[in-house]
Amino acid sequence: MSGGVLFVDDELDNVELIAEILGDALEMPVVVEETVEAAVERLHHQEFTAVVMDLFIPLGDHPRRVLGPRARRYQEQVEHLGGLVLLEEIDRLPHRPIVMSHTACTDHVLLELFGDRVARRIPKPAPLDMLLRNVIDVISGS
Repeated sequence: MSGGVLFVDDELDNVELIAEILGDALEMPVVVEETVEAAVERLHHQEFTAVVMDLFIPLGDHPRRVLGPRARRYQEQVEHLGGLVLLEEIDRLPHRPIVMSHTACTDHVLLELFGDRVARRIPKPAPLDMLLRNVIDVISGS
């Protein structure tokens, strides 16, 4: 469990406190990024045990650097669905972290796009204890 957790969400005011509490509870580092671009760069320089991500995250200032060929084709349509782009990039990593979604999205079609690549879907906003319990359960294999 030494890899830590990458938390990707553009609502920094809400996430920074969650990340601090989560890091203390897990006794591992929790890193927060707010764009797909920043998360992809981080994932290519550091291994993580888990990624907790929103579906609706911005691509970043230079999205062409992080978009795979499939996403580039549909860039106009996926700009607000950065989580799908991030998931595509995670799938290409040699050491894939466990992925959990933390999203307010209730659109079943969009959630199906995550498929079984996502170990757990945590509704947003989730009470802190529920978020912690879910992340701890997934990381510990429960």
